[in-house]
Amino acid sequence: MKRFFIVVLTLIGLIFLTLILVPVLFKGKIQEAIQRELDKTLNAEVTFDPANFRVSLLSDFPNLTVGLADFSLTGKEPFKGDTLFAANDFELEIDLKSIIAGDQIQINAVALEKPVVNILVLQDGAANYDIMKDTGEETEEDTTDEESSEVKIGIKEWIINEGDIVYYDQSANMGIFIHGLNHVGTGDFTLDVFDMKTQNEIQALTVVYDDVEYISRKKVNADITLGMDLANMKFTFKENNLKVNDFNLGFDGYFAMPTDDYEMDITFAAKENTFKSLLSLVPGMYADGFESLETKGELSFSGFVKGIYNERQMPAFDIAVNVKDGYVKSPEVPLPISHIDMDVAVKSETGDLKDGILQMDNFGLTIDGDRFTAKAIVKNFDVPDWNLSAKGKLNLDVVSKIEPTDEFSLAGIINANLISSGNYTMLEQERYDLLETKGSLAMENFRYSAADMPDFTISQASLNFNPEIISLENFKAKFGKSDFSLKGDVTNYLNYALKEDAVLEGNLSLYSDLIDINEFMSSEEAEEETTETDSAAMEVVPIPKDLYFTFDARIATIVYDNLELKNAVGKIVVKDGILTMDPIDFNLLGGEIGLAGTYNTQNEDKPLFNFDLDIKKLSIKQAYSSFVTVQKLAPIAEKVNGDFSTDFTINGALTSEMMPDFETLAGAGLIKVANAAVQDSKLISGVTSLTKLDNTNSVSLKDVIMQAEIREGKLFVQPFDLQFGKYKATIDGNTSITGAIDYNLKMNVPTGAAGTAANKAISSLLGTDVKAVGSSVNLNFNIGGTYADPDIKLGKTETNAGGEDNSVKAVVQSKIDAEKAKAEAEAKKAIEEAKAKAKLKADSIKKATEEAIEKEKEKLKDQAKDKLKDLFKKGGGN
Repeated sequence: MKRFFIVVLTLIGLIFLTLILVPVLFKGKIQEAIQRELDKTLNAEVTFDPANFRVSLLSDFPNLTVGLADFSLTGKEPFKGDTLFAANDFELEIDLKSIIAGDQIQINAVALEKPVVNILVLQDGAANYDIMKDTGEETEEDTTDEESSEVKIGIKEWIINEGDIVYYDQSANMGIFIHGLNHVGTGDFTLDVFDMKTQNEIQALTVVYDDVEYISRKKVNADITLGMDLANMKFTFKENNLKVNDFNLGFDGYFAMPTDDYEMDITFAAKENTFKSLLSLVPGMYADGFESLETKGELSFSGFVKGIYNERQMPAFDIAVNVKDGYVKSPEVPLPISHIDMDVAVKSETGDLKDGILQMDNFGLTIDGDRFTAKAIVKNFDVPDWNLSAKGKLNLDVVSKIEPTDEFSLAGIINANLISSGNYTMLEQERYDLLETKGSLAMENFRYSAADMPDFTISQASLNFNPEIISLENFKAKFGKSDFSLKGDVTNYLNYALKEDAVLEGNLSLYSDLIDINEFMSSEEAEEETTETDSAAMEVVPIPKDLYFTFDARIATIVYDNLELKNAVGKIVVKDGILTMDPIDFNLLGGEIGLAGTYNTQNEDKPLFNFDLDIKKLSIKQAYSSFVTVQKLAPIAEKVNGDFSTDFTINGALTSEMMPDFETLAGAGLIKVANAAVQDSKLISGVTSLTKLDNTNSVSLKDVIMQAEIREGKLFVQPFDLQFGKYKATIDGNTSITGAIDYNLKMNVPTGAAGTAANKAISSLLGTDVKAVGSSVNLNFNIGGTYADPDIKLGKTETNAGGEDNSVKAVVQSKIDAEKAKAEAEAKKAIEEAKAKAKLKADSIKKATEEAIEKEKEKLKDQAKDKLKDLFKKGGGN
């Protein structure tokens, strides 16, 4: 007997050891087999954590438990890198006896922890869930053998915890987004006829169709029992309850798919719902504080869907909603909304959209004794025929505060009286005279507030409209600090409201005391402003492509970045994504500016600008501190005291931060300086150090006209005169946006006027005694390096060797005049070429520029003649 017990215990121990060791010993092979089978059948990247792959017989014997952690399916082309399915944990519980029997594998349970499902259908119909590999065509014999040896798989229970599902169909422009799904389902799929029971909870359900959110973040609970007839693909609603937020709905009937068509006969109705439950479906209402709403009223909701659905037809449908004597009051608002009535029906007895009817016979509500009512009927959903009317006063303070949201708030009074009737065909044919659409709308103290943007308020607004035009009689509004007063007409508004490609047109007068453009530009604030500089990064302001508006504008102050534009007057046109100034005149930094041209955002990734500038008496130093373009291309302006004027054309691209893309800049024009001085510049001190000349610590510019051009990331200036201390000089060259400079400086130095140290330094530079070369010398300096660290060297030098000072001076002066004339001709040619490239030019500015060039040429010629006369006179007196 003792031996018998030893044998029995040994057998039990061996069985127990086998249950432990078999999964351990064969775990690797099972894992490899799973990976191999998945790779063979799926056109997707399959990954899971091998370290957390588990196989067990002990946890639920005689069932085999297989578990995978961090399991994911990632698509291949054209969905490479897109996750189709992922789960923190994926576990199967399989009946071991069914595996041994071999003819039917029974899966007792499937459990998914925090799964994520992303289903995507492209415009061409390609779907990321189509991941089964094509194994080739099967012969009839292969199919027969396969059917005779087919192994059936049955699932009894499936569980999903905290799942997220995204379905987006580009071809239908439809999306379904499910967040926080908890689901339990049971049913014996080895049978043809059985009951499937499911329990579902969704924390947030959103349904979008054609860019409209029909269901927005609704909470859903559904307990549904379906009678499953798999042989006939017919599914019958038995016990069921669907709850969306606080709204309960029940279903009866069936849904079948015996062929490619869908057959249905489903009725639905609200289950003991109140008016409050209907309110829970309104976006933003079902939130914290919903339970504190005081409500009354009767509600009925019912309908049916019956018939066949396929690509050619729809089933008949009928949906009816009725509210009687509704009442709602929030604890935060002293005034209730009362006498709420609504009768709405949407139906089609045949399922054909041409037979569709939407009818609202009675809609009304009362706030503080003010009644608002509306009626509507729309027939033929293919080519709508409508008759609408609305009349009364709405107090948005009460409506918005019944259940406020964190996203936005509304306030103000709207008083409407409008009617509209007609047919969509009339709109398509633009037969507005056949449309009876007219009425008036007035607003008082309207306010719209939203997070991360300034408040938009309308203190007063009144408008009248007919089918062709909206007349804006009075419109006073503010956006943050900016104020607007508008008058004028808006046209094509019916087309704009009903057609996607229609353009809204308007002709308005705009008056404003202040427009702060910074408020209109998207900004990204830094975490903390630790410096005095502005931490907001500007972003591109897109110009709408579906607007064609003309504004005659008078604006006292425009704020842009750190600039203040005063007394702006002009014409602004918004059309096709382009803002055109035609032109705008304003005061800035003590000067007068005329601006004509365009700001183009047709390509929002690379906005363009093209401007003609007419600037008079603008501070050079302030221009440096205010404009990054001046800082980059004319850094010496920081050291210049004085004003400048210019007729200049400039164009190029802007970056995403609304800064000039300097590599794309192009422009040309005249820059005029009446009287200015340059001091404390390294360029000046470098020349002084090299020549040892006295009184050269400052440079003066008097009646200077510079021919300038921007190209290839550089500012080029043609030769112009300046006074280097008491010495006359001419300079030309270019400055790069990188800071590199390349200039030629020619200075005429009388040898008798130079001091001992200077003569010695010049003699050293010339390699001979300066007194032996004549009465004056022309020093040519090559200035390179950067503005911050200039490299100044002496180039080719011209000397006056003879004793005839007058003729030498005349020759020197004539050379200077010749160079100027040549430079003027080349500059004029460059200007004309640059202007020819510009897309938009203001005719008045162009004409003024050409006249200025001719005047300055004549002035330069006269000055040259006078200088030559003076030289000869002086020569005669020596």
